[in-house]
Amino acid sequence: MLKVTCPQAELYSRIQTVSHGVSGRSTQPVQNNIYLESVGGKLRLVATDLEFISLEATIDATNAEDGAVTVPARLITDVVGAAGGDEVTLEADERNTLTITSANSRWEIRGMSAADFEMLPELVDAAEFELPQSALHSILAQTAFATSQDETRPILTGALFKIEPGGIEVVATDTYRLALRKMTAEIPVEQERTAIISARALNEIRRIMHADSDEPVKMALTDSQVNFVAGNVTVGSRLIEGQFPNYEKVLPDATDRQFTVLSDDLAEALRRTLIVAREDAYRVVIAGDEDAIRITADSQDVGHADERVPAKLEGEKPEIAFNARYLLEALEAIPEDEVVIELSQPLAPGTLKPVGSEDYLYVIMPMQIM
Repeated sequence: MLKVTCPQAELYSRIQTVSHGVSGRSTQPVQNNIYLESVGGKLRLVATDLEFISLEATIDATNAEDGAVTVPARLITDVVGAAGGDEVTLEADERNTLTITSANSRWEIRGMSAADFEMLPELVDAAEFELPQSALHSILAQTAFATSQDETRPILTGALFKIEPGGIEVVATDTYRLALRKMTAEIPVEQERTAIISARALNEIRRIMHADSDEPVKMALTDSQVNFVAGNVTVGSRLIEGQFPNYEKVLPDATDRQFTVLSDDLAEALRRTLIVAREDAYRVVIAGDEDAIRITADSQDVGHADERVPAKLEGEKPEIAFNARYLLEALEAIPEDEVVIELSQPLAPGTLKPVGSEDYLYVIMPMQIM
C-alpha cells in the first residue's frame, strides 16, 4: 500500500491547490475525497467533480512504495497544515486508513478505496499548443469575470474560446455586459476550433499561473474536454455543450459621442459613488460637463453622491446610466492608463476600450435613468 515522505510545505501547498477540485455536492462520497497515489517516486494528488473541474498535482517523494488511497479533502488539508517538522510521511494500509506522521505528531485518517474514485478520461487526439503564462493570465483576467453566475443558463457560465492558426479570441457574457479579448499568436491548428470552457476551470488555472511569468502553460483540447498544464499542476474540465450566443450582433457598429478619461480617476470616482449606488442596484448616471464628466448616484435611503472627473469629450454630451460595479470590474482588468467610452443613444449599449490597444473590447448595457 501507499507510503511516501514529502516536504511538509510543498505537500500542504499542493493539497490546498488540488482541494479546489472538490465540489462538496457529489452524491458519491468518494468524490469528496482527494486521491493520493504513490508511483515512480512521486506522489500524485487528484480531485474532481467529474464535470467542470479536475485538479491534479505531483510532488517528488522519498521512501516511496507504490499504492493509492482517497481521504477527505478538508481533513487532510487541516492535518498536513498543522503538521510540524520539515517532512511528512503518509502511509496507507489495506483498510484504507492513512497514517500521517511528522516530527512528534501522528494522525490516522479513515479513507476510502482508490478503486472507487472516478476521474475525467484521458485526452485522445487533442490539439495542443503553448502560451506564456503572462499572456493567458491577462486574457482570463479581462474576460472570465463577465461570465454568468446563473446555473440555469449553463452556456453563459463559461467563456467561448475561438482558436485559429493566427491567434486566439475569448468572449464572455452574462447578457448585461460582454468582454472580448483577442491575441495574435502562432498556434499549431489547421482550422478554427471553438470551445466553451467553464469559468470555474478558467479561474483555477488563472490562480495557479503567474501574471508576470514567461513560463509556458500548455493547453490540450478535444471536442469534449480541455486540459491546462502549468508546471506540475494540471487543470482539466469537460467543455460546456450548446450554442454560444451570437455576440457579434450586440457589438455597436456606430457611436456619436465618446469621452476619454484616465482609468484610475474613473475607477476611484466609481468606488466613491458606489457607497450610495450599491443601495440602488449599483446605478450611476454619467453626464457630460465642461471638459469633464459628472458621475452621480442617488438612494432614497442613503442620499446622494456626486463626482467630477476630467475627461476629453467628443460629439454630443452624454447622459447615460450604468451599473457601476460592471464598469469598475472592467477598469480593474485594464492595465492601460486611459480608456475611451463610446456611446450612442441612452438605452443603447456602450463600449469601453483601452486607449492605444485594439485587443480588448467591453460592452455594457445601460440602465434606466430614474
